[in-house]
Amino acid sequence: MGPEPAERRAPLVAQERSESVAHVAVETGHRPKPAGTAPPRAAPAAGGGRAVLVRQAVLLSLLALLVRAPSFGRPFWSPDEGYLGTEAVLLRAGGTMYGNVVDRKPPLVPWLYEACFALGPHGLWLVRVLAVGALALTGILVARLATRWWGHWAGLPAGVLTVAATAALPAPDAMAATFEVFMLPATVAAMYFGARRRYLLAGLAVAVATLSKQVGLAPLLPLAAQILAGRRRTREGAALVAGTVAPLALCALVLGVRPFTFWVFFSSGSYASSPPGAAEAAGRAGNALLCLLTAFALTLLLVPRLPWRNALRRPADRTRATAPPPPRDAAQRDASRALAGWLPASMAAVAVGWHFYGHYFLQLTPPLALGSLWLVNLTRRSGTGGRRSTWGGGPTRTASVLVAVALVAAGAWTAAAVRSVPPGMTKVVHVATSVEERTAPGQRVF
Repeated sequence: MGPEPAERRAPLVAQERSESVAHVAVETGHRPKPAGTAPPRAAPAAGGGRAVLVRQAVLLSLLALLVRAPSFGRPFWSPDEGYLGTEAVLLRAGGTMYGNVVDRKPPLVPWLYEACFALGPHGLWLVRVLAVGALALTGILVARLATRWWGHWAGLPAGVLTVAATAALPAPDAMAATFEVFMLPATVAAMYFGARRRYLLAGLAVAVATLSKQVGLAPLLPLAAQILAGRRRTREGAALVAGTVAPLALCALVLGVRPFTFWVFFSSGSYASSPPGAAEAAGRAGNALLCLLTAFALTLLLVPRLPWRNALRRPADRTRATAPPPPRDAAQRDASRALAGWLPASMAAVAVGWHFYGHYFLQLTPPLALGSLWLVNLTRRSGTGGRRSTWGGGPTRTASVLVAVALVAAGAWTAAAVRSVPPGMTKVVHVATSVEERTAPGQRVF
């Protein structure tokens, strides 16, 4: 028989080559790439990611210093600062917490004041430096959380929104170095570790927040909801409970179980049961919310663009819609679930006692900032036919517009704080000066 024609040999040769390549792939563990496949992009170096994080941290720290710079220009901003300073002086003189130094608050912030006062005569100045650091850390953690949920485009905007929004309150509330400022980093850290399913660390962060102020327990609600939605409920729930309870129990043992439990958890009954009148409470709450609205004004414009509007269409309109709903991966679902618990829990914490002081609303700034980025992500393609619903671009441009408005608002509030004088400051300084001039160290005043 003569040789086969080339036309008949070609398919056989191709098949043999294919089988040979497959055999080599099995032997070596390398999968052959289809023809026409572009070479893979080089993976970014680990140092590049660290450089981004360092730049974010530096920018957010500088912004925190700028928005809190006016806090260094007054001897005090609120009565809470004066009370904490008095506690610090008494503790340094040998007093004991919940013994002869009494407060209806947890001990962490008084101890912080005591440590700063022990370092030198400018203790309150050092406390305000730490307040800048606490705000910067809050913004950094919010940025990390937003990056985990939605990607790198959301990280820095979320951190900037958080830091800027803390300035959008009256100066005595925004500038005072009080309980809420030092509670915020631990609160956000609890949510960050919860997003990474490190519930022991999340519980420890909740404990630190609670030892700063009782309403630091608020993250337990979204964390518990996240655990219940998972598969390892018993193990993760036990880790969260252990991390939360252990530091509180340790403090109770150090300070005395009865006084610690009473003053931290059961001494605020008279405060909570004597709220101001309805008109005054509504005025305080409305004023604080309107102040925060200046930082989140454009966020409201995203609400009409939410995808839930598609549900109001007639069935024929929904049939004609060609664009599929935006994909929601596991991280985005976690973000929705976490914010659905975190924001209401924070609002409930603000409303406890029905007093609605302005500095209470600082607790809302991280979930509101993340909620704004959640809206940006949700409205990326909420229209029909793939029509973008952002202001002339993708989520990065939309987030930039939100950040620009928040920075303008923060600049206006910070400039106003430079000129602001805390109520009663002149009288208080006069009384303090008179007492210092007319008494010797250690002498009783009353």
